[in-house]
Amino acid sequence: MRMREATEPVETVPADVLLLHHFEDEPAPRGRLGRVDWILLSAVSRLRARGKFSGDRGSIALLFPDQKLGADRVLVMGLGRSADFSKTAFYRLSYRAAEVIRNLGCISIALDLPYRAFPQEPPEKIRHDFLEGFSAELQRTRPDTEFTITFLPPLFDV
Repeated sequence: MRMREATEPVETVPADVLLLHHFEDEPAPRGRLGRVDWILLSAVSRLRARGKFSGDRGSIALLFPDQKLGADRVLVMGLGRSADFSKTAFYRLSYRAAEVIRNLGCISIALDLPYRAFPQEPPEKIRHDFLEGFSAELQRTRPDTEFTITFLPPLFDV
């Protein structure tokens, strides 16, 4: 598994899939998801308004940016209510994300992890915790595949 840090803006990060997250109790996309939503002409906001994606735990929205982003696809995973989001839920999310990404056939993945959900944790620990389940699930099912993981840096001020 190859890993790298993104230095480019979210809209130019090359990947098969860009993984973003959304809390159910946030009325509008924030941070990088907000930026991507704006670029994609409010695709996530429109899904929320139509009741197709609420951000509840386990919900998924798959978007096709049609060359408006460096990523071929955008996967938005619901985190549930922010007050209920725990390290256990985060660990389960890592397995579920790997499962969905594996089923999509993606090998180049850009990750925007929900760092602000754990403000007391250093970003390196959050990455490590996510990768523990994520990489285990990918390697379990596709052991001979060379995955490329691009980490987007934390954004705490949005």
